[in-house]
Parts: sequence; C-alpha cells; structure tokens
Amino acid sequence: MTNATASRSSSPTRLEGKFMGIFVCWILGLGSLVSWNSLLSIGDYYYALFPDYHPSRVLTLVYQPFALGTMAILAYNEAKVDTRKRNLAGYILFTLSTVALIVLDLATSGTGGIGNYIGICFIVGCFGVADAHVQGGMVGDLAFMCPEFMQSFFGGLAASGALTSGLRLITKAAFENSNNGFRKGV
Repeated sequence: MTNATASRSSSPTRLEGKFMGIFVCWILGLGSLVSWNSLLSIGDYYYALFPDYHPSRVLTLVYQPFALGTMAILAYNEAKVDTRKRNLAGYILFTLSTVALIVLDLATSGTGGIGNYIGICFIVGCFGVADAHVQGGMVGDLAFMCPEFMQSFFGGLAASGALTSGLRLITKAAFENSNNGFRKGV
C-alpha cells in the first residue's frame, strides 16, 4: 500500500510532450512578429501608394510609442494582469490587425490618400500594442517552464524575420521594377 501511494506522489521520470511544446513555442514566436515583419517588407508598395508620406520611417515611429507605452502600463500593473489573458489578447489583436490591413487595402482598391494612410498608421499602432502584450507575457510565462521553450520562442521570433526576408527576396525577383504589378500580381 505504501509503494502505490509513493509512486503516485513522485514526479514523473519522463516528460511527455516536450517536443510538441517546443514546436508550439516556436509557432507562437513566429506568429508574434511575422505580421510586423511583413508590414515592413512591403515598403515598396507603400512608397508607391504614399510617395509624399515616407511610410517606412513614419510607420516605425508610430509603432514604437504604442509598444513602449503599453509595455510601461503593463509593467506598472503587472500584479493585476492575468498573463495568459494578456497573451491571448495580444495574439487576437495581431490577427485582427493583420486582417484589418488586408481589408483596408481591398476596400480602398489600393489607392493612396491621407485617410488610407491614417488607417494604416492606426493599424500599426495596434501592432505595437499587440507586440507589447505578447512579448513580455510570453517571456514571463515561459520563464517558469523548460528553458528549451523560451529558446524555441526566440527561435520563432528570428524565423519570422528570416521568413519575411525570404518572401521579400522572392517578390522582388518576381516583380523587379513593376510599379503596376505590386498589387495586381502582373
């Protein structure tokens, strides 16, 4: 009887699902930056739409205050914030912002103008808020788990940059100097 009780209360000798956890952390890392990296990689398209507004400079300057401000608020209120809900909110905001960016481009038929540019700047601000939610929350949660999970998450962050850079090289090679082909795929 004592052997059965002792075997139930001891910790498992073999961890189940560790490799699946590593893979999921990698996907979460990839998903947290692929939208922002993709937005940065289509700078040529935005320069064709908004030649007077300097999109690559302005979008980065819009992103940073939202990310830093949200991070400061979350750090100040860290004891009151549920980290898992914070992570979910960040990933949901990333998804909604990415869809909003596509819908904005489709709804405006790829035309320029100050209204469309302000809409893109608003979506970029949402990317900054989402990034502040996800980065700190995921690192904080993963710090209590296996070190391999955090390494995998950061590997996914790096992979998102490599993936979008590779896709940018492919599109640059496919469309070369075609301003008309950016949106139409010709």
